[in-house]
Amino acid sequence: MSISIYSPRIQNNETIYSYVSRCQHIWGIVNSRVVARDWFGRDSVSINQELPTELSKISEGADYDLDYLLSHHTLYNIYAHFTNQSEKLKRLMLGSNAQSLANVSMISQLGASSHDISNVCPLCYAEDIERIGVGYWRLNHQFYGVKACAKHGCELVAQRVDSRHYTLPSLPSNHRVEKASTMQVMFAVFVEDFIAQSKEFDATKTDGLKSYPLAFKRGRQLDMKSLLHFLDAIERGLGLPRTINEGHLRRLILIPSQPIHPFKATLLRFGLSFLSKGLRNYPKREYRGVSERQALRCVSMLHQFKFSMREISRRVGVSMSYVKQTAKRLKLPVDERRKFITADMERNIIDMAINGQCRESIASKFEISVGAVEQIIQSVPNLTSWRQYLRMLEKRNQARSVLVALIQRHPNYSRTQLRKLAQKEYKFLYTYDKTWLFKNLPKPQKRVYHGYKQWIERDKSLLVKLKDLVRNWLLQQRTVPSLSDLDRAFKHEGWFTKSLHKMPLCWRYYRRVSKRFSNLQEKNHVRERCKKHN
Repeated sequence: MSISIYSPRIQNNETIYSYVSRCQHIWGIVNSRVVARDWFGRDSVSINQELPTELSKISEGADYDLDYLLSHHTLYNIYAHFTNQSEKLKRLMLGSNAQSLANVSMISQLGASSHDISNVCPLCYAEDIERIGVGYWRLNHQFYGVKACAKHGCELVAQRVDSRHYTLPSLPSNHRVEKASTMQVMFAVFVEDFIAQSKEFDATKTDGLKSYPLAFKRGRQLDMKSLLHFLDAIERGLGLPRTINEGHLRRLILIPSQPIHPFKATLLRFGLSFLSKGLRNYPKREYRGVSERQALRCVSMLHQFKFSMREISRRVGVSMSYVKQTAKRLKLPVDERRKFITADMERNIIDMAINGQCRESIASKFEISVGAVEQIIQSVPNLTSWRQYLRMLEKRNQARSVLVALIQRHPNYSRTQLRKLAQKEYKFLYTYDKTWLFKNLPKPQKRVYHGYKQWIERDKSLLVKLKDLVRNWLLQQRTVPSLSDLDRAFKHEGWFTKSLHKMPLCWRYYRRVSKRFSNLQEKNHVRERCKKHN
């Protein structure tokens, strides 16, 4: 059969999977393997609704330009903008090998829970039936998170579809149309515009957060907590599980060129569309001064000589100048920072830093700030790396001592049991000190198979059900059920076709019944032959 001659025209907004399914329907072919063999040269070809493969052969057989199919009947434009491997993604869609398609396109970020679900609008389906006699899958309805039709405002009907068996949507004529929520309709309209504009927009640009003052706290710090709470509320309104987290949000804002699933970027843009671009007016804070309670607490903490003035200022909630004024009024010593650092002090600070002493203790000894100590440390080449090595060495020795103490305390424990008792130390040693870890851990124990106990219990419990099933089968169908019939009756677990030898009670019963039934059939056959001769 000439595919190019008998191929129908592809409809507006139709997916490639839907087009192949409609061709199969028009050609009157029942088996999808026949279509795949004639069109793609293989018995089984998986076609994704959003990012299909084999586009070169589809273009050749249907007489369509490749760029036209990519732009108008797949979501390549959107996925290509949010991955740094757009050319590789295009090669995969044009070719036959789709093993790395999920990783290149970032589809794997959302898992495989919704990849076998396709959506259809009942009103669009009815219009297609009236117009061309058959309904088809629309591209805008297959984007993750879309649960409403942007044209009719009704809920989409989710149907399970096998990507290797080409089928069209099917709905009864009296299907009840449900009205979608306002949030779902707004998101469907936004996605439809987003797909239409996917050729023009540039994903390497930021999402313009600076023009939305409501996304920021007082000043320039991004209000990440409020923004995440806002996006979480939108996801709940769309009826979706929580998908976007703080890491995704920071990546979208700070590193927009890093690959990410398009739904997460779409959700952020959809959320920003609700925020106004006007200026954010902050109410002016009224100065109330220091309360009597704060003053009494400040005096009390100064007399204790337990906290520094900065700590008193933080705990009481007053300024440093007020704490110093109060100390001078009470004739108490005032913390004064050193105005300069001598060469001898700097040399001693470097020696203490080389020995691994912490910055706080060095700053306290020389009465300087921690920032000044940090500047001196960073001025010495490789001193920071040396201190990191000392810290790592200290952590390693501590983890070793904890694990050795556990091994001595529990000499009969296995590796798994020791790991559960000290997960943090075990993980650290496994990452950075694996040789020492495996050398000091107890020898791995041989795996002991205990599955036979489960099969014994299963054999006893199934024997009663097997007897009832065989008895009913003999009464109704006058024959003994096969092993495949037993598997189907017990929910296709493969217990009778693959593992019957593990259940001796059921095996002996089934063999005895089968033998008796076959002997009875032979006797009846002999009796009938004798009657015919007589």
